[in-house]
Amino acid sequence: MTRSSEGDRDPQGSLRDLEAMLDAVTDQAVIKLGPEGEVVRWSRTAQAMTGYGSDEIVGRSVAALHTAEDRDAGLVEQELDAARQDGRRAFQGWRVRKGGERFLARVTLTPVREADGRVTGFVKTLQDVTESARAESLFHGLLESAPDAMVIVGSDARIVLVNRQTEALFGFQRDELIGREIEVLVPSRFRDRHVGHRTGFLHDPRLRPMGAGLELYGMRRDGSEFPVEISLSPLETAEGRLVAAAIRDVTERRETEQRLQRQRDEILELSTPVIQVWDKVLALPIIGTLDTLRATRLTEGLLEKIAQTQAEVAILDISGVPTIDTQVAQHLLKTVQAAALMGTVSIMSGVRPETAQSMVHLGIDMGRLRSRNTLQDALQLALAVLAERAGSAELAARALTGGEV
Repeated sequence: MTRSSEGDRDPQGSLRDLEAMLDAVTDQAVIKLGPEGEVVRWSRTAQAMTGYGSDEIVGRSVAALHTAEDRDAGLVEQELDAARQDGRRAFQGWRVRKGGERFLARVTLTPVREADGRVTGFVKTLQDVTESARAESLFHGLLESAPDAMVIVGSDARIVLVNRQTEALFGFQRDELIGREIEVLVPSRFRDRHVGHRTGFLHDPRLRPMGAGLELYGMRRDGSEFPVEISLSPLETAEGRLVAAAIRDVTERRETEQRLQRQRDEILELSTPVIQVWDKVLALPIIGTLDTLRATRLTEGLLEKIAQTQAEVAILDISGVPTIDTQVAQHLLKTVQAAALMGTVSIMSGVRPETAQSMVHLGIDMGRLRSRNTLQDALQLALAVLAERAGSAELAARALTGGEV
């Protein structure tokens, strides 16, 4: 007796194989319906998902799985009619388990046709998406409640999702942004550079601020620009890797920082004024503690004033400096050396006995810097230096003209 060929297999055996395969599907309930929507075959997954056994549901309308509201609205008949006319349909809606508990289901409905086109039944699948929908709803809720503009971008750099803060900040409607490249929110002069930045992030995705140390700008729908701060983080999803960008408008903070910087500069200017006390004589009264920033501003201010007035003598009065340490002395020495390069003689005044002892104790060598106890003594020395220089200049001029010395 020969084994039957593949084409001569027992139809009942093929049906059993098919049913076994359907029962092996664990995440979707597969249901065979008759032409009017009555349940013909019921898989084990359908039983586990709904709580109905085959003996409880086979022969009944699939409407038993629908809510009372949907049954009253004739939704079951509408779904069947749509599948008859259009073929396979996919949709999402609420279904009811045996005990009355509702669950959100992703549904497909496919008509089964004879060779002449008649619909003899339907294959319906149900997938319970309640938890994923709840998680998605929570995610969207958190996204909408975020204080910053949130932009979700796909691996192709196109915008997938935005929140309402993004609309408010950039002036776009959501449907104007979804599907567009993220560079639509970047000023044109930065776009080429931005492409390189986001490509680099996609190759090495990790939570980090974007453009650390750089000034970043966003662009509104009307073309206006504003400073922003951006934090990037990767999102692993079923659809692939996404990038979440949290964007914050820092215009107010930047303006505050600039205002504070201007105030600090003004305070520094007031605390280290360069005063012209005589023709070609400048005085720089130093009050308070010197730090690196203030010492730099002190030197810059003095040199600028020397250049403006062609001063020949600069008096550095340190009577208002509480202590002299090595760092302060080095700042003063650098200032004196810079002035000397411009042809200006420096005189230090206000050197108190304890200050002098401290400088000697520290081994600070101020070179040939001239010093006096009081500002008055320093002014007298300054006038003497001017007279000395004037005399030297007069002698030099006579020598050049052949006059008597």
